[in-house]
Amino acid sequence: MVALVLGVEASPAADLPKDTNTIESLTPEQARRLAAEFPGVEVVLREVHGPVTYNFCLPLNRLRSIDVETARALVGYKRGPLVLNGLVTLEADVAKVLAAYRAGYLMLHGLEALDVGAAKVLAGSTSWDGLLPRVTTFDSPDSIDVAKALAKRKLPLCFPNLKKISAKTLSALIEKRDVEIPFTDSLEMIPEPDGSFNDDFVMPLWLEHKQQRKRQEQAGKPF
Repeated sequence: MVALVLGVEASPAADLPKDTNTIESLTPEQARRLAAEFPGVEVVLREVHGPVTYNFCLPLNRLRSIDVETARALVGYKRGPLVLNGLVTLEADVAKVLAAYRAGYLMLHGLEALDVGAAKVLAGSTSWDGLLPRVTTFDSPDSIDVAKALAKRKLPLCFPNLKKISAKTLSALIEKRDVEIPFTDSLEMIPEPDGSFNDDFVMPLWLEHKQQRKRQEQAGKPF
């Protein structure tokens, strides 16, 4: 899910590079200048169903973390998608600022985990694209609560590379019936991360039918 910057028509402030993916840290002042002056670039993202092109993006995929003030400055960008696929974790206060972005998609494809606060904030965001390809396991003590929070999201939510999850966490996550996850028989069921009794996962009939249809679609068979 790495963004490929294909071109820049103009340079932002003199001390900021043309390729914003080389930026590893930003002060709030630099972020404000970027938001005001960066013209936007075309970005190709390798998404679940293949490459997708987005225009007028501000990609900052080497940023591993940002503070609230920097986030507040970045959401001042008005031209198109804000691509922050370098962020690995996200604190709730930063998530709250980013979730308010309105000029295009907010992309956070590098996140490897969310706490409950950030999950609640992002679940209510209309700009976040809901794609979490780097989340491969739910193994934190608050996993069930994180899954419950994300399941309340009305818009798309996708975990294409999920591998490990507990029975209770999976049951909480699929309360959102349209969540995209791998086939359940490919998932490794782990002990409950909060130390509670480990139930067996019982697949609901609707999910069984959904996954059967998906297998048939992939095999090119009618259903």
